[in-house]
Amino acid sequence: MPSSYSRGEKVRLAWLVAKAAKQSLAGDRNVDTIDDKVKREVDRIEERAQERGAREVAALERRLDDTRKAAAAAKTSMRTSRGRDRAAARTEMQQHEQAARRVERELRRYQ
Repeated sequence: MPSSYSRGEKVRLAWLVAKAAKQSLAGDRNVDTIDDKVKREVDRIEERAQERGAREVAALERRLDDTRKAAAAAKTSMRTSRGRDRAAARTEMQQHEQAARRVERELRRYQ
């Protein structure tokens, strides 16, 4: 599942992990000494980040679909025109394909 932590969430998670490590070292080895509040807060942060990541992936997939459709339309226009119109359509197609590649690269961050 994709996750996208904000800067504040990363800082808070680091603080919580340090707190949990301190609690773990302070107690008995055979007993879980980490406070339940710490565990719940970590779970809550992770859940929020996963939901945000899923929304970002869905938005990127929609944008990728739109840019691919625009590139296909420009390619059709390029193939059916001549002269300056063809050159302009080729430039437009290339721009849409570059945009699609940028979106694909961004999507790979979430995989």
